[in-house]
Amino acid sequence: MAHHDSGHCKDCRYFNSQSTHPSGGEIAQCRQPELEDFDLMVAGDCGCNAFEARAEADISPGRPLDETSPMMH
Repeated sequence: MAHHDSGHCKDCRYFNSQSTHPSGGEIAQCRQPELEDFDLMVAGDCGCNAFEARAEADISPGRPLDETSPMMH
């Protein structure tokens, strides 16, 4: 298993935000492979033990974005 640091979801590569600089109050889907089946929605200020820091490639404006997170009603 890869070593994981700690941090907020907004700074994690699995936080499915459309923003290059997500905020703590933003809600987005967690795309961590082991949790993806649960359609888990998390706030940017949340955190977990599967945190992996976003790399520059993860926030590059030229990178195709993943499927957008569903809107919460």
